[in-house]
Amino acid sequence: MVEPSAVSAEVDRLLDRLPGRDAPPMDVKVQAQILERAHDVLVQALSSVDKS
Repeated sequence: MVEPSAVSAEVDRLLDRLPGRDAPPMDVKVQAQILERAHDVLVQALSSVDKS
């Protein structure tokens, strides 16, 4: 079973790694990796809900 708060915390932790509006720019490839990982977390959560 997926714990929604754990999924939310993991996605928040990943998104917090992205630069803010006033922060220096981050390499686009690094940003893409972070966003891809956050996407994977959400897909895994949805997948496990579909199976239950």
